[in-house]
Amino acid sequence: MAVQPDPRKPIVFKVQFEHCPVQASLGVLGRKWAFLVLRDIAVFRAQRYNQMLRVTPGMTRRTLSMRLNELERAGFIVRAESDHKYTRWEATEKGRDVLPVLMTLVQFGAKWHATEVFADQRSRTLDEIFEPAFVRQTMDPLRAPRHSRKTPSDPGRPMAEATPLAPASA
Repeated sequence: MAVQPDPRKPIVFKVQFEHCPVQASLGVLGRKWAFLVLRDIAVFRAQRYNQMLRVTPGMTRRTLSMRLNELERAGFIVRAESDHKYTRWEATEKGRDVLPVLMTLVQFGAKWHATEVFADQRSRTLDEIFEPAFVRQTMDPLRAPRHSRKTPSDPGRPMAEATPLAPASA
């Protein structure tokens, strides 16, 4: 029988963090509308400015422009096509790596906010909302081992191995 962790005790990490990875991840992504702009580009395939405004009611032109610039500077999206008439954006590998997080938010919202999300107010699973193949394709990258991945800052160097957690001082 598996030993259940004591819910009153903090989780023990296998590595020591310099800074919180959640806080670091929420730098740009924590800004209002940022997740929705990524959703527009990567899930809704609304890759042009006016398309994004259309599928995201309430977002202003100024806010969309700011979020696009921030997401681009942070490496989540790139201008795939740009001329004097229009610009089209695409998600980068970093942006696509956010898709499992977005899907988890969809799953949470479909379960716990069904009264706001669905006309019949019935909660649903991801497989009831999307094709199961899309769910697997989107969620699997988060679960797949990434030992061969390279760091974004140095594509030629493998990612550093985990270091042991420093002993807790009492």
